[in-house]
Amino acid sequence: MTQVNDSKGVQAGDNNVQLNLFVGQAPRGAVVAGSVPQAPPAFQPRDDLMAQLRAHGPGVSVVRAVTGLRGVGKTQLAAAYARECIDAGWRLVAWVNAEDTPALLAGLEVVASRLGIDRPGTAIEVIAAEVRNRVEADGERCLLIYDNVTDAGALRPYLPAAGKAQVIVTSTQASALTLGRPTGVAVFTAPEARDFLTERTGRNDPAGAELVAAELGRLPLAVAQAAAVIKSRHLSYNVYLSRLRAYPAERYLPPAVGDPYPRGVAESILLSLDTVTAADPTGLCADLLAAISLLSPDGVPRDLLYQGGGKDSFGVGAETIDESLAGLAAASLLTIGGEDETNPTVTAHRLVMRVVRERCVSEGTLAAIGAKTTAMVTAASGSLGVPWRRRAIARDLVQQVMALSECLNQHLSPQDGPLMESLLERRGWTLWCLNELGDSASRAVALAEALVIDDERVLGATHTETLVARHHLAFAYRAAGRLDDAIPMYERTLADCIRVLGDDHPETLKARNNLAVAYGAAGRSDGALPLLERTLADRVRVLGDDHPDTLNSRNNLAGVYDSTGRLGEAVAMYERTLADCVRVLGEEHPGTLKTRMNLAYAYEELGRWDEAISLYEQAAKGFERVLGRDHPDTVVARGTLTRARKLTARKLTSDDR
Repeated sequence: MTQVNDSKGVQAGDNNVQLNLFVGQAPRGAVVAGSVPQAPPAFQPRDDLMAQLRAHGPGVSVVRAVTGLRGVGKTQLAAAYARECIDAGWRLVAWVNAEDTPALLAGLEVVASRLGIDRPGTAIEVIAAEVRNRVEADGERCLLIYDNVTDAGALRPYLPAAGKAQVIVTSTQASALTLGRPTGVAVFTAPEARDFLTERTGRNDPAGAELVAAELGRLPLAVAQAAAVIKSRHLSYNVYLSRLRAYPAERYLPPAVGDPYPRGVAESILLSLDTVTAADPTGLCADLLAAISLLSPDGVPRDLLYQGGGKDSFGVGAETIDESLAGLAAASLLTIGGEDETNPTVTAHRLVMRVVRERCVSEGTLAAIGAKTTAMVTAASGSLGVPWRRRAIARDLVQQVMALSECLNQHLSPQDGPLMESLLERRGWTLWCLNELGDSASRAVALAEALVIDDERVLGATHTETLVARHHLAFAYRAAGRLDDAIPMYERTLADCIRVLGDDHPETLKARNNLAVAYGAAGRSDGALPLLERTLADRVRVLGDDHPDTLNSRNNLAGVYDSTGRLGEAVAMYERTLADCVRVLGEEHPGTLKTRMNLAYAYEELGRWDEAISLYEQAAKGFERVLGRDHPDTVVARGTLTRARKLTARKLTSDDR
């Protein structure tokens, strides 16, 4: 069952930095942020369009599919230009998936991290705006690419309004044209398609090549699929054309209203997949591509696919997965690349993903593939550990889980109950993860509200997972500053926990503790104090005097004593709790470090400055060793230590006078 934290550390304050692109010494050579797609085996350079991007220079350029169709090559055009800028040593080349707002913000956080301006504990929207400010102020030889924009309004706040940075936006949406100068990408011309097929297949039959290209609407993605099949199977153009026309794609893929497939494209993708599957020595290619099609369109880290080796997933080793990926890449069904060479990103075209998903739906295999993919993601999230220690991986896993849920939920039926429950549990994990990261409260609220509704519908209003989801939601409300929403949710959850689980159940005790903390945050000490005193007594009785939850309750109660003027009792309780934390948890457990900070605050209130500063120093060093330099608690501890030292210095100066 997904766990809910009893309490949250103090939020980090602003960490002011000098206004230049990079914090600290600028790196040599290009800094790459995000996963720039590699050139696929069948990439066709389009020199006239590349020349337009080079000529545009600073400002925003919109690379839009003129036909409104996917697969014309707009992303590959932008990627080719990005690779050119990397090779030329540009200072920054950033690739951001902008398909929706969460992906956009996550991508900008990666850019901020590479620039050294990410501020853990700060709202992710603020960090994203800081990226914009940096490239406005110092953006020479910097390139930002926002790929697959579907909402121009959501992107607009993060586009630089001035400066020397170049920004490229790719989109199929006409509304994107309001963002900058247009570069239209159409399908291949007849000579381009003919020459492409001739070069890739080695077959010198211009008339046959033109017939195949025409059947595919000269869409670059489809033409690339055709070339791969013709070459690998040693087919003539006429034989390929006859097989393409005979392929019963309509059996799998009913036309989508308002978003039809280009002529022949679905057939070409499925024919390519069948060709790869027929020659696949691993027997994995079809299932692996289906799993990828259920995950984030921004790409899937290869290490995540390696988690599919368990008995509930694909049950194969890393070498087999690598062999399957190589076969799919050779058939132009996906690309492998990205910033991290040791853990490259596997990316399939969105149109390929859609075709593969819909085939699974038609064949009735989606639930089975979904279960394997869910098991793979569960294994990866289970091995993550503390999210703050592996921040980028944690955020990517959140994206993967949410993409998986979105793809599967619309197709699952009551007989898929176990899979639905597994997905709900993984969504609960994403909320725990976001609450731990602490800088995406608004997103956590939105995800938690939806999860509570789904938990109540599928599991029931009093199921334990539903109660945990309400905990997550109340926690997110409190983190977002919405105490008026958090407190009623905590109150309802506590009442349900008492009724369903009983007074002494750990979840009931946790709910009572969290409600008391929320009361305290709202200034309602009269409500917080009796709840915390009761919770502490119950935890001592049920869990024991040395249980970590008991120590947490004692720490929280001391805080209320402090806030109500009972400073002497607060200090005595903090001192006892710190000694117990050191004995039970260890010197550098996060709970020990937080209690040490709280005791230092109390000493400061008593004017015991030397003791306070000593504790602040120990806490700051401990947080940095245990949680890392950028964890919010580390940032707060350093800032508090600096403030206390300054106040002490001023006091000494005043006393000397």
